[in-house]
Amino acid sequence: MHRRKFLRTTAAVAGSAFALRNPLARSATPNPSEKQLTGYLRKIMPTRDQVDRFIRGRQGPENLSRNDGWLYDPELGWVLCDSIRGHGVDNSRGYYRYEPDGARKVVNFPDRPCRLHTYGNSFTHCDQVSDGETWQEYLAAHFLEPVRNFGVGGYGVYQAYRRLLRVEKKDPVPYLILNIWDDDHYRNIESWRAVRFGARTSCGFTLPYLKVNITENRCTPVENLLPTPEAVYQLTDLDFLRRTFRNDPILHIMAATRSSTPPTAQTVSAIAAAFGHPDSNLPDAPPAQQIRHIHTRAALFATQHIVTWTEQFAQKHDRRLMLILSFGRGNIARALRNQPPFDQTFTNWLKDKPYPVIDMRDHFRRDFQNFRLDPDAYLRRFYIGHHNPAGNFFTAWALKPRLLDWLQPKPQPYRT
Repeated sequence: MHRRKFLRTTAAVAGSAFALRNPLARSATPNPSEKQLTGYLRKIMPTRDQVDRFIRGRQGPENLSRNDGWLYDPELGWVLCDSIRGHGVDNSRGYYRYEPDGARKVVNFPDRPCRLHTYGNSFTHCDQVSDGETWQEYLAAHFLEPVRNFGVGGYGVYQAYRRLLRVEKKDPVPYLILNIWDDDHYRNIESWRAVRFGARTSCGFTLPYLKVNITENRCTPVENLLPTPEAVYQLTDLDFLRRTFRNDPILHIMAATRSSTPPTAQTVSAIAAAFGHPDSNLPDAPPAQQIRHIHTRAALFATQHIVTWTEQFAQKHDRRLMLILSFGRGNIARALRNQPPFDQTFTNWLKDKPYPVIDMRDHFRRDFQNFRLDPDAYLRRFYIGHHNPAGNFFTAWALKPRLLDWLQPKPQPYRT
Protein backbone atom coordinates (compact mmCIF):
# COMPACT_ATOMS: atom_id res chain seq x y z
CA MET A 1 0.00 0.00 0.00
CA HIS A 2 2.77 2.44 0.93
CA ARG A 3 4.64 1.65 -2.28
CA ARG A 4 1.58 2.36 -4.42
CA LYS A 5 0.97 5.63 -2.61
CA PHE A 6 4.61 6.59 -3.23
CA LEU A 7 4.34 5.75 -6.93
CA ARG A 8 1.17 7.81 -7.28
CA THR A 9 2.78 10.76 -5.53
CA THR A 10 5.92 10.50 -7.67
CA ALA A 11 3.85 10.44 -10.85
CA ALA A 12 1.85 13.45 -9.72
CA VAL A 13 4.99 15.47 -8.98
CA ALA A 14 6.55 14.45 -12.30
CA GLY A 15 3.35 15.33 -14.11
CA SER A 16 3.22 18.76 -12.47
CA ALA A 17 6.85 19.49 -13.35
CA PHE A 18 6.23 18.38 -16.93
CA ALA A 19 3.18 20.64 -17.15
CA LEU A 20 5.21 23.70 -16.14
CA ARG A 21 7.51 23.33 -19.14
CA ASN A 22 5.07 21.77 -21.61
CA PRO A 23 3.35 24.18 -24.02
CA LEU A 24 0.38 21.82 -24.19
CA ALA A 25 -0.34 22.58 -20.54
CA ARG A 26 -0.32 26.33 -21.25
CA SER A 27 -2.46 26.33 -24.39
CA ALA A 28 -4.97 29.17 -24.11
CA THR A 29 -7.55 27.35 -26.21
CA PRO A 30 -8.10 23.82 -24.86
CA ASN A 31 -8.59 21.75 -28.01
CA PRO A 32 -9.00 18.87 -27.41
CA SER A 33 -10.89 19.51 -24.18
CA GLU A 34 -10.20 17.92 -20.81
CA LYS A 35 -13.39 15.89 -21.28
CA GLN A 36 -12.19 14.55 -24.63
CA LEU A 37 -8.81 13.60 -23.20
CA THR A 38 -10.41 11.81 -20.25
CA GLY A 39 -12.77 9.94 -22.52
CA TYR A 40 -9.89 8.81 -24.72
CA LEU A 41 -7.86 7.65 -21.70
CA ARG A 42 -10.84 5.70 -20.36
CA LYS A 43 -11.19 3.97 -23.74
CA ILE A 44 -7.60 2.70 -23.79
CA MET A 45 -7.24 1.96 -20.07
CA PRO A 46 -6.48 -1.77 -19.51
CA THR A 47 -8.38 -3.94 -17.07
CA ARG A 48 -6.66 -5.53 -14.08
CA ASP A 49 -7.06 -8.91 -15.78
CA GLN A 50 -5.16 -7.61 -18.84
CA VAL A 51 -2.36 -6.33 -16.61
CA ASP A 52 -2.30 -9.71 -14.81
CA ARG A 53 -1.80 -11.54 -18.10
CA PHE A 54 0.90 -9.08 -19.16
CA ILE A 55 3.08 -9.28 -16.05
CA ARG A 56 2.68 -13.01 -15.28
CA GLY A 57 4.15 -14.46 -18.47
CA ARG A 58 3.97 -18.22 -18.82
CA GLN A 59 0.90 -19.72 -17.16
CA GLY A 60 -1.09 -22.92 -16.91
CA PRO A 61 -0.16 -26.54 -17.55
CA GLU A 62 1.08 -25.75 -21.08
CA ASN A 63 3.49 -23.11 -19.68
CA LEU A 64 2.36 -20.71 -22.42
CA SER A 65 1.63 -16.98 -22.28
CA ARG A 66 -2.00 -15.92 -21.88
CA ASN A 67 -1.08 -12.54 -23.36
CA ASP A 68 -0.18 -13.87 -26.82
CA GLY A 69 3.48 -13.98 -25.81
CA TRP A 70 4.01 -10.38 -24.70
CA LEU A 71 5.63 -10.21 -21.27
CA TYR A 72 6.49 -7.18 -19.11
CA ASP A 73 10.12 -6.03 -19.02
CA PRO A 74 11.10 -3.11 -16.76
CA GLU A 75 13.66 -1.65 -19.18
CA LEU A 76 12.28 -2.40 -22.64
CA GLY A 77 8.58 -2.34 -21.81
CA TRP A 78 8.06 -5.93 -22.94
CA VAL A 79 9.78 -8.98 -24.40
CA LEU A 80 8.34 -12.28 -25.67
CA CYS A 81 7.79 -15.75 -24.26
CA ASP A 82 6.34 -19.03 -25.59
CA SER A 83 2.84 -18.77 -27.03
CA ILE A 84 0.42 -20.03 -29.66
CA ARG A 85 -1.44 -17.38 -31.63
CA GLY A 86 -4.08 -17.29 -34.31
CA HIS A 87 -4.19 -15.27 -37.54
CA GLY A 88 -1.69 -17.46 -39.40
CA VAL A 89 -1.72 -18.26 -43.10
CA ASP A 90 -4.95 -20.02 -44.20
CA ASN A 91 -6.39 -19.36 -40.71
CA SER A 92 -3.76 -21.57 -39.09
CA ARG A 93 -2.25 -21.07 -35.65
CA GLY A 94 1.33 -19.89 -35.27
CA TYR A 95 3.75 -21.50 -32.79
CA TYR A 96 6.24 -19.20 -31.10
CA ARG A 97 9.14 -20.43 -28.95
CA TYR A 98 12.22 -18.68 -27.61
CA GLU A 99 15.80 -19.45 -26.65
CA PRO A 100 17.15 -18.80 -23.12
CA ASP A 101 18.65 -15.48 -24.34
CA GLY A 102 15.27 -14.34 -25.67
CA ALA A 103 15.93 -14.94 -29.37
CA ARG A 104 13.21 -16.68 -31.35
CA LYS A 105 13.70 -20.45 -31.55
CA VAL A 106 16.72 -21.37 -33.66
CA VAL A 107 15.49 -24.14 -35.96
CA ASN A 108 18.35 -24.47 -38.44
CA PHE A 109 21.87 -25.30 -37.19
CA PRO A 110 21.42 -24.36 -33.51
CA ASP A 111 24.64 -26.23 -32.72
CA ARG A 112 26.81 -24.02 -34.94
CA PRO A 113 28.37 -20.66 -34.03
CA CYS A 114 26.31 -17.59 -34.90
CA ARG A 115 27.83 -14.42 -36.35
CA LEU A 116 24.66 -12.47 -37.30
CA HIS A 117 21.99 -11.00 -34.99
CA THR A 118 18.84 -9.27 -36.25
CA TYR A 119 16.84 -6.63 -34.35
CA GLY A 120 13.55 -4.87 -34.95
CA ASN A 121 9.82 -5.22 -34.49
CA SER A 122 7.23 -7.76 -35.66
CA PHE A 123 8.50 -7.72 -39.25
CA THR A 124 11.83 -8.88 -37.85
CA HIS A 125 10.27 -11.28 -35.37
CA CYS A 126 7.95 -12.46 -38.20
CA ASP A 127 4.55 -12.40 -36.55
CA GLN A 128 1.83 -14.65 -38.01
CA VAL A 129 4.19 -17.47 -39.01
CA SER A 130 5.65 -20.34 -37.01
CA ASP A 131 9.27 -20.63 -35.92
CA GLY A 132 10.71 -22.22 -39.07
CA GLU A 133 9.01 -19.80 -41.49
CA THR A 134 10.89 -16.59 -40.68
CA TRP A 135 13.20 -14.89 -43.14
CA GLN A 136 16.08 -15.58 -40.75
CA GLU A 137 15.40 -19.32 -40.84
CA TYR A 138 15.12 -19.36 -44.62
CA LEU A 139 18.54 -17.69 -44.80
CA ALA A 140 19.97 -20.00 -42.14
CA ALA A 141 18.80 -23.08 -44.01
CA HIS A 142 20.50 -21.83 -47.16
CA PHE A 143 23.68 -20.50 -45.55
CA LEU A 144 24.17 -23.56 -43.30
CA GLU A 145 24.60 -21.33 -40.24
CA PRO A 146 22.20 -19.80 -37.70
CA VAL A 147 20.81 -16.28 -38.02
CA ARG A 148 19.45 -15.24 -34.65
CA ASN A 149 16.17 -13.33 -34.46
CA PHE A 150 15.78 -10.76 -31.64
CA GLY A 151 12.78 -8.99 -33.13
CA VAL A 152 9.84 -8.18 -30.84
CA GLY A 153 6.35 -7.31 -31.98
CA GLY A 154 5.30 -3.75 -31.17
CA TYR A 155 8.84 -2.39 -30.81
CA GLY A 156 9.91 0.97 -32.13
CA VAL A 157 13.44 1.67 -33.34
CA TYR A 158 14.49 2.90 -29.92
CA GLN A 159 13.35 -0.28 -28.17
CA ALA A 160 15.15 -2.38 -30.80
CA TYR A 161 18.31 -0.34 -30.24
CA ARG A 162 18.05 -0.80 -26.47
CA ARG A 163 17.62 -4.54 -26.93
CA LEU A 164 20.64 -4.60 -29.23
CA LEU A 165 22.75 -2.98 -26.49
CA ARG A 166 21.52 -5.47 -23.91
CA VAL A 167 22.11 -8.59 -26.02
CA GLU A 168 25.42 -7.53 -27.54
CA LYS A 169 26.84 -6.79 -24.10
CA LYS A 170 26.31 -10.43 -23.09
CA ASP A 171 26.71 -12.25 -26.40
CA PRO A 172 28.54 -10.14 -29.01
CA VAL A 173 28.64 -11.08 -32.69
CA PRO A 174 30.47 -9.31 -35.55
CA TYR A 175 27.41 -8.63 -37.78
CA LEU A 176 24.30 -6.67 -36.79
CA ILE A 177 21.10 -6.01 -38.73
CA LEU A 178 18.67 -3.32 -37.59
CA ASN A 179 15.36 -3.65 -39.40
CA ILE A 180 13.15 -0.53 -39.36
CA TRP A 181 9.48 -0.94 -40.26
CA ASP A 182 7.43 2.04 -41.42
CA ASP A 183 5.48 2.57 -38.18
CA ASP A 184 8.54 2.15 -35.94
CA HIS A 185 9.54 5.79 -36.33
CA TYR A 186 6.39 6.97 -34.56
CA ARG A 187 6.84 4.49 -31.73
CA ASN A 188 10.13 6.12 -30.72
CA ILE A 189 8.36 9.11 -29.19
CA GLU A 190 5.55 7.31 -27.36
CA SER A 191 5.56 6.83 -23.59
CA TRP A 192 2.48 4.55 -23.61
CA ARG A 193 1.87 2.46 -26.72
CA ALA A 194 -1.92 2.28 -26.34
CA VAL A 195 -2.22 6.05 -26.73
CA ARG A 196 -1.60 6.00 -30.48
CA PHE A 197 -2.97 2.51 -31.07
CA GLY A 198 -6.23 3.80 -29.61
CA ALA A 199 -7.14 0.41 -28.18
CA ARG A 200 -6.20 -2.09 -25.50
CA THR A 201 -3.70 -4.51 -27.05
CA SER A 202 -1.34 -7.21 -25.83
CA CYS A 203 1.62 -4.81 -26.11
CA GLY A 204 -0.25 -1.62 -25.34
CA PHE A 205 1.81 -0.68 -22.28
CA THR A 206 4.52 1.82 -21.32
CA LEU A 207 8.02 1.77 -22.79
CA PRO A 208 11.28 3.73 -22.91
CA TYR A 209 11.00 6.61 -25.36
CA LEU A 210 12.63 9.77 -26.67
CA LYS A 211 11.73 13.41 -26.12
CA VAL A 212 12.76 15.45 -29.15
CA ASN A 213 13.42 19.09 -29.83
CA ILE A 214 13.99 19.58 -33.54
CA THR A 215 15.11 23.20 -33.35
CA GLU A 216 17.73 22.41 -30.72
CA ASN A 217 18.74 19.14 -32.45
CA ARG A 218 18.15 17.33 -29.18
CA CYS A 219 16.90 13.81 -28.51
CA THR A 220 16.58 12.89 -24.82
CA PRO A 221 16.08 9.27 -23.64
CA VAL A 222 13.37 8.69 -21.03
CA GLU A 223 13.10 5.41 -19.13
CA ASN A 224 9.95 3.31 -18.87
CA LEU A 225 7.53 5.26 -16.66
CA LEU A 226 6.40 2.09 -14.83
CA PRO A 227 9.63 0.36 -13.72
CA THR A 228 8.10 -2.48 -11.65
CA PRO A 229 5.36 -5.05 -12.32
CA GLU A 230 3.30 -3.62 -9.45
CA ALA A 231 3.47 -0.14 -10.99
CA VAL A 232 1.77 -1.36 -14.19
CA TYR A 233 -1.52 -1.64 -12.29
CA GLN A 234 -1.58 2.15 -12.15
CA LEU A 235 -2.74 2.07 -15.76
CA THR A 236 -6.10 0.87 -14.41
CA ASP A 237 -6.46 4.09 -12.38
CA LEU A 238 -8.07 6.90 -14.40
CA ASP A 239 -6.87 9.58 -11.99
CA PHE A 240 -3.28 8.36 -12.46
CA LEU A 241 -3.71 8.42 -16.23
CA ARG A 242 -5.02 12.00 -16.19
CA ARG A 243 -2.17 13.21 -13.99
CA THR A 244 0.54 11.39 -15.93
CA PHE A 245 -0.54 11.72 -19.56
CA ARG A 246 -2.78 14.80 -19.77
CA ASN A 247 0.06 16.84 -21.35
CA ASP A 248 1.52 14.03 -23.44
CA PRO A 249 1.85 15.39 -27.02
CA ILE A 250 0.93 12.01 -28.54
CA LEU A 251 -2.32 11.99 -26.57
CA HIS A 252 -3.10 15.49 -27.83
CA ILE A 253 -2.28 14.47 -31.41
CA MET A 254 -4.59 11.47 -31.25
CA ALA A 255 -7.43 13.26 -29.52
CA ALA A 256 -7.20 16.26 -31.86
CA THR A 257 -6.99 14.30 -35.13
CA ARG A 258 -9.64 11.72 -34.19
CA SER A 259 -12.15 14.21 -32.81
CA SER A 260 -15.31 15.25 -34.66
CA THR A 261 -14.23 18.84 -33.96
CA PRO A 262 -11.36 20.03 -36.21
CA PRO A 263 -8.20 21.04 -34.33
CA THR A 264 -7.45 24.74 -33.95
CA ALA A 265 -4.39 26.72 -34.96
CA GLN A 266 -3.54 27.08 -31.26
CA THR A 267 -3.46 23.30 -30.89
CA VAL A 268 -1.13 23.03 -33.87
CA SER A 269 1.21 25.61 -32.36
CA ALA A 270 1.21 23.88 -28.96
CA ILE A 271 2.01 20.48 -30.49
CA ALA A 272 4.72 22.03 -32.68
CA ALA A 273 6.27 23.67 -29.63
CA ALA A 274 6.20 20.37 -27.71
CA PHE A 275 8.51 18.87 -30.35
CA GLY A 276 10.54 22.03 -30.98
CA HIS A 277 9.13 22.20 -34.50
CA PRO A 278 9.32 25.74 -35.96
CA ASP A 279 5.93 27.09 -37.08
CA SER A 280 7.62 28.61 -40.12
CA ASN A 281 8.23 25.11 -41.55
CA LEU A 282 4.61 23.99 -41.48
CA PRO A 283 2.92 23.21 -44.81
CA ASP A 284 0.06 25.38 -46.07
CA ALA A 285 -2.62 22.84 -45.15
CA PRO A 286 -5.55 22.29 -42.76
CA PRO A 287 -4.57 21.98 -39.07
CA ALA A 288 -5.04 18.18 -38.99
CA GLN A 289 -2.56 17.77 -41.86
CA GLN A 290 -0.13 20.14 -40.18
CA ILE A 291 -0.29 18.02 -37.02
CA ARG A 292 0.45 14.86 -39.01
CA HIS A 293 3.41 16.66 -40.63
CA ILE A 294 4.79 17.63 -37.20
CA HIS A 295 4.28 14.09 -35.89
CA THR A 296 6.07 12.49 -38.84
CA ARG A 297 8.97 14.92 -38.77
CA ALA A 298 9.50 14.39 -35.02
CA ALA A 299 9.34 10.61 -35.48
CA LEU A 300 11.87 10.53 -38.33
CA PHE A 301 14.10 12.96 -36.43
CA ALA A 302 14.17 10.49 -33.52
CA THR A 303 15.08 7.59 -35.81
CA GLN A 304 18.01 9.52 -37.28
CA HIS A 305 19.43 9.94 -33.80
CA ILE A 306 18.94 6.25 -33.00
CA VAL A 307 20.65 5.18 -36.21
CA THR A 308 23.54 7.51 -35.37
CA TRP A 309 23.83 5.94 -31.91
CA THR A 310 23.79 2.47 -33.48
CA GLU A 311 26.54 3.49 -35.90
CA GLN A 312 28.62 4.78 -32.99
CA PHE A 313 28.13 1.54 -31.07
CA ALA A 314 29.15 -0.54 -34.11
CA GLN A 315 32.24 1.58 -34.75
CA LYS A 316 33.34 1.57 -31.12
CA HIS A 317 33.00 -2.20 -30.77
CA ASP A 318 34.23 -3.17 -34.27
CA ARG A 319 30.88 -4.51 -35.49
CA ARG A 320 29.53 -4.37 -39.02
CA LEU A 321 26.08 -2.85 -39.45
CA MET A 322 23.30 -3.25 -42.02
CA LEU A 323 19.97 -1.41 -42.11
CA ILE A 324 16.83 -2.86 -43.64
CA LEU A 325 13.77 -0.69 -44.28
CA SER A 326 10.61 -2.80 -44.20
CA PHE A 327 7.07 -1.68 -44.95
CA GLY A 328 3.51 -2.72 -44.45
CA ARG A 329 1.26 -3.51 -47.35
CA GLY A 330 -0.08 0.06 -47.61
CA ASN A 331 3.28 1.74 -48.08
CA ILE A 332 4.48 -0.93 -50.51
CA ALA A 333 1.29 -0.36 -52.54
CA ARG A 334 2.06 3.37 -52.55
CA ALA A 335 5.53 2.63 -53.87
CA LEU A 336 4.14 0.38 -56.62
CA ARG A 337 1.83 3.23 -57.64
CA ASN A 338 4.81 5.65 -57.68
CA GLN A 339 3.31 7.81 -54.94
CA PRO A 340 5.62 9.97 -52.80
CA PRO A 341 7.13 8.16 -49.78
CA PHE A 342 6.37 9.48 -46.30
CA ASP A 343 10.01 9.05 -45.22
CA GLN A 344 11.81 10.83 -48.07
CA THR A 345 13.87 13.01 -45.73
CA PHE A 346 15.05 9.93 -43.84
CA THR A 347 16.02 7.96 -46.96
CA ASN A 348 17.83 11.03 -48.32
CA TRP A 349 19.79 11.17 -45.06
CA LEU A 350 20.76 7.50 -45.48
CA LYS A 351 22.06 7.78 -49.04
CA ASP A 352 25.74 8.28 -48.26
CA LYS A 353 26.04 5.77 -45.42
CA PRO A 354 29.18 3.59 -45.60
CA TYR A 355 27.26 0.40 -44.78
CA PRO A 356 24.48 -1.51 -46.59
CA VAL A 357 21.00 0.03 -46.50
CA ILE A 358 18.32 -2.12 -48.08
CA ASP A 359 14.97 -0.52 -48.90
CA MET A 360 12.46 -3.33 -49.48
CA ARG A 361 10.34 -1.04 -51.66
CA ASP A 362 13.02 -1.29 -54.34
CA HIS A 363 12.81 -5.09 -54.39
CA PHE A 364 9.03 -5.15 -54.56
CA ARG A 365 9.07 -2.60 -57.39
CA ARG A 366 11.47 -4.71 -59.45
CA ASP A 367 9.48 -7.89 -58.88
CA PHE A 368 6.16 -6.18 -59.61
CA GLN A 369 7.34 -5.39 -63.13
CA ASN A 370 7.13 -9.13 -63.91
CA PHE A 371 3.36 -9.24 -63.33
CA ARG A 372 0.19 -7.90 -64.93
CA LEU A 373 -1.63 -7.44 -61.66
CA ASP A 374 -2.86 -4.39 -59.82
CA PRO A 375 -0.80 -3.67 -56.68
CA ASP A 376 -3.40 -5.01 -54.26
CA ALA A 377 -3.71 -8.34 -56.06
CA TYR A 378 0.08 -8.61 -56.33
CA LEU A 379 0.63 -7.96 -52.62
CA ARG A 380 -1.92 -10.57 -51.53
CA ARG A 381 0.76 -13.09 -52.48
CA PHE A 382 2.98 -11.82 -49.65
CA TYR A 383 0.88 -10.25 -46.89
CA ILE A 384 -1.65 -11.48 -44.35
CA GLY A 385 -1.22 -8.36 -42.24
CA HIS A 386 2.44 -9.19 -41.67
CA HIS A 387 4.32 -11.21 -44.25
CA ASN A 388 3.10 -14.73 -44.85
CA PRO A 389 5.73 -17.46 -45.39
CA ALA A 390 6.03 -16.43 -49.05
CA GLY A 391 6.64 -12.82 -47.99
CA ASN A 392 9.37 -13.91 -45.59
CA PHE A 393 10.96 -16.06 -48.30
CA PHE A 394 10.82 -13.05 -50.67
CA THR A 395 12.55 -10.97 -47.99
CA ALA A 396 15.26 -13.60 -47.45
CA TRP A 397 16.02 -13.83 -51.15
CA ALA A 398 16.06 -10.04 -51.52
CA LEU A 399 18.65 -9.84 -48.74
CA LYS A 400 20.76 -12.79 -49.87
CA PRO A 401 22.99 -11.09 -52.50
CA ARG A 402 23.88 -8.21 -50.16
CA LEU A 403 24.58 -10.61 -47.31
CA LEU A 404 26.91 -12.64 -49.51
CA ASP A 405 28.91 -9.49 -50.29
CA TRP A 406 28.87 -8.45 -46.64
CA LEU A 407 29.69 -11.61 -44.69
CA GLN A 408 33.36 -12.56 -44.58
CA PRO A 409 34.10 -15.36 -45.07
CA LYS A 410 31.10 -16.13 -47.22
CA PRO A 411 28.63 -18.77 -45.98
CA GLN A 412 29.83 -22.30 -46.53
CA PRO A 413 27.84 -23.05 -49.73
CA TYR A 414 29.53 -20.09 -51.44
CA ARG A 415 33.15 -20.83 -50.50
CA THR A 416 35.37 -22.10 -53.29
